[in-house]
Amino acid sequence: MKKQVVLLVLITLLSYTNHAQTRMIKANDTIRQFTIYSSSKIKAGEKAPLLLNFHGSGMTALEHMFYTNTNALAEAKGFIVVYPQGLHNDWNVGFEQDYDTGTNDVAFIKTLLQKLQKHYPIDTDSIYATGLSRGGFFVQRLVAELPNTIKGFVSVGAPMPNEVHKRMQSSEAVKAMYVHGTADEVVLPDGMDSAYLPVARCIAYWKKRNKTNDKATHTSYDKVDDGTSISVEAYDTVAYMKIKNGGHTWPNSDPFNVGFPLGKTTQDIHFNEYLYAFLFH
Repeated sequence: MKKQVVLLVLITLLSYTNHAQTRMIKANDTIRQFTIYSSSKIKAGEKAPLLLNFHGSGMTALEHMFYTNTNALAEAKGFIVVYPQGLHNDWNVGFEQDYDTGTNDVAFIKTLLQKLQKHYPIDTDSIYATGLSRGGFFVQRLVAELPNTIKGFVSVGAPMPNEVHKRMQSSEAVKAMYVHGTADEVVLPDGMDSAYLPVARCIAYWKKRNKTNDKATHTSYDKVDDGTSISVEAYDTVAYMKIKNGGHTWPNSDPFNVGFPLGKTTQDIHFNEYLYAFLFH
């Protein structure tokens, strides 16, 4: 029975993958790559939400697609998901390469969005972004540099980079959720002075910018005996999902290890469903 279930899951994943398409565009005289999956539930003549999903450093867009499994979410909910590919499997987030003279990834995404809006039925009022690690850092740079474009983001294992914080100019409200493991040794939840803020400061920033109320809604999850538990602190359009004993991983994903000390992957929540509910509603 267990083998049958595993086989069914693999067939389902392959089905979603077969309908994903990898394409190339030119941005700033550089050929860039992205992979797109469009739900079969999108009806002709209708506009659909878009989710940009960014890989972490050292991963490819395709690996991230398999890892996060948001194709299945897009299919079920009727939206489009895109996985941009960073040069050298990385993103310019303002540390470890120069913010201004390093890779111009923002220009790539700006060009990509223009192309997507030309060829796909994108609802420009429903463009959201998520990412893991460097991808999560980069999502916040997009919010800073493409105001009124990204309506909400979920950053996994990545607080706000210092350089991004300095350059935030817009006062528009943006849905903001941070997801971080307390045992993450790759990106520290308490911040790094030379690189990124503590998660607590990020939450304070977005609470003030979004003018949320000061009273939080607290929810806990501890459904699986995997050594982790989850607490969510939510303020309307701002949320902090703290994963006790969690590592540098995408919640509810396959807890694989690629040779790095990534730590534990919580299975206490259907994370992609939670992400969808937060961003799309």
